[in-house]
Amino acid sequence: MTTLAIIGGATVWSNSLHRGDGPAGSPRSETITVDPKTGQVVDNETGLTAQALPPVSPLSDAEVLKRCEPADQRMRHSATDEAGPVDARWKVVLKSGDQQRLQALFLSPDRSVVFGCTMKSSTQIDSMGRFPTTSTDGSPKAVLAKAMIPATGVTHVLATLDGESAPRQALVAEGRFFTLGPPTWRETYEPVDGAPTIRRIRAYDATGKRVYDWKYEPPAAEQPVPPDVKIKTASPIEPRTLLTKDPDTGKPLAVVPFSPLSDEQVRAECKRPDDAYFDGPGNGLPKPGPGSDPRVDAAGRISPDWVVALKVGSAERFTALVVSPGQNVVAWCYRDGKTAYDYTRSGVHADGTFGDPAKDLFRNWAMVPDGVAQIIVDLPTGPVRAAISNGYYLWGTTGGSENFKKVRVRGYDADAKLVYDKKITVDAS
Repeated sequence: MTTLAIIGGATVWSNSLHRGDGPAGSPRSETITVDPKTGQVVDNETGLTAQALPPVSPLSDAEVLKRCEPADQRMRHSATDEAGPVDARWKVVLKSGDQQRLQALFLSPDRSVVFGCTMKSSTQIDSMGRFPTTSTDGSPKAVLAKAMIPATGVTHVLATLDGESAPRQALVAEGRFFTLGPPTWRETYEPVDGAPTIRRIRAYDATGKRVYDWKYEPPAAEQPVPPDVKIKTASPIEPRTLLTKDPDTGKPLAVVPFSPLSDEQVRAECKRPDDAYFDGPGNGLPKPGPGSDPRVDAAGRISPDWVVALKVGSAERFTALVVSPGQNVVAWCYRDGKTAYDYTRSGVHADGTFGDPAKDLFRNWAMVPDGVAQIIVDLPTGPVRAAISNGYYLWGTTGGSENFKKVRVRGYDADAKLVYDKKITVDAS
């Protein structure tokens, strides 16, 4: 027999599993054992005793909602996120911390979205995010965000962190959601190789059998690209027939507007997250780890010598692509309002392109294929005619969310003849 108690929405086990060889038919290394007297969890793979559970927050659900609701209000929800704003209808499935620090997970009424909220104090937000619990293309974002196990009936979760030998226990709720508590590990353990802090996550059912095992796998080492390899963009083609309707359906095409900001203004705005990129932790973005492309740093900070290749959106909210003087690095920059930014920079591949977007995990921007004069992107909200400039295209103000969707992208020549047709996972926000 096993017994459990629900405390603050978290599953806390007692007298659950006896020491022994684990569930019948399961190798001992794939099981855990819970001491019936102390409640300690032993990882039978290593023989190590897991660290204690993170504390359940003493705050009431109402207080947790009061603190976290403003964080959700600050977020721009994606067009396909129909769960609505976080309010009293959302269930607090997990809460960990003390009177000040807080890590909470909310589940939407339709169970389609998990909202994560981390507070440094009663009034200071550390981080927040909305993560879908399902996906038609790869793992759900709630799994990638390490808030949900892609299995049911989970009662224990162990996480191995960088720099720690004994695994940490997580609070578990509803057989799949989990949290390690307020993320003090971000302050204590700083990865030295660019890898994530959490290196492994294992989940176990009520019998102690392992039902899920995720391990961080470092990316395969790539041959460095010589610094003299330059970006090769497609030759610009002026359309003789401008598409205003979808050739397949006849629906009107939404048109992505170019930003009215001057190139000088775009560089000035993008320099803020760019400086944070170079200045490192505590100022915004982490510094690249060892093994990263040296050209990305060698390109230097954004300056007047960088060329604004494409800018879309408005004066307040825009996305831009800025190319380095050496023509081998592109910086992608998104700004929403005066203080919210997304930013990254990438070095060109050995063939002078940034790879086949149809093979990538996701895209925030892309290069125009050869022979293409106009591009239609079939977003969930409807077809849009992408903005094209200097060999690059954008289907909107990408950034500010994790709303990645696999969509159809069509390219047409100067006479509006279809010459390119692929499925690409894009930021569909």
